[in-house]
Amino acid sequence: MEEYTRVTRPVQAAERYYSRLSRFYDGFAFSEKRFVRQGLALLDPLPGEWILEIGFGTGYAQKVIAPLVQDGLSVGLDLSAGMGAVAQKKLSRAGFLDQVDLLQSDTLPIPLKANSFDGVFTSFTLELFDSPLIPDVLAECRRVLKPGGKLVVVSLSKDRHLGLMGRIYEGFHVRYPKLADCRPIPLIRLVGDAGLRIMASITTSMWGIPVGIVLAENNS
Repeated sequence: MEEYTRVTRPVQAAERYYSRLSRFYDGFAFSEKRFVRQGLALLDPLPGEWILEIGFGTGYAQKVIAPLVQDGLSVGLDLSAGMGAVAQKKLSRAGFLDQVDLLQSDTLPIPLKANSFDGVFTSFTLELFDSPLIPDVLAECRRVLKPGGKLVVVSLSKDRHLGLMGRIYEGFHVRYPKLADCRPIPLIRLVGDAGLRIMASITTSMWGIPVGIVLAENNS
């Protein structure tokens, strides 16, 4: 079984980092957006559904989800107060605040009821959690999903060989974890181990670094 590296930064330090970065994050993360759109296409939110996003950042995915669910609800969780403020302004300008509920939370379990959501979406967030916490996060995703509900995860991936750029990036993460705070993870195995039925998976790359997109179903 291939191991993956740890993330040892305290939660409080992560919150401060992303709050400082929030005003500039869209400029840094422009290359992530096409993978977010791919993941949302797999999730396929429908009118009337309740969708949870873990790690909503500056609200890019929320702007896509909100008009799709119409009379439903899109709920977002993020640990960063700064990211929440940017997302709030963005969604207000777009006129979607009445269909979105943004919550700041850095704790597990997720502060939401079981069997509440038709879908859970998370992009470039799961790989930020320390290794022992990732199964807990996925277990919480399963808990809040309705039976038959869908989970889509977009993440740097270690499901296949990393390749040259992937190995370089992983090495950079190990040496400079504050600059490269996310790392590739064995996404398919982790989602499967959480007891979710994998329905589809895509492996692509961003700047030569593998990216995985997994669609899974809560079949409990």
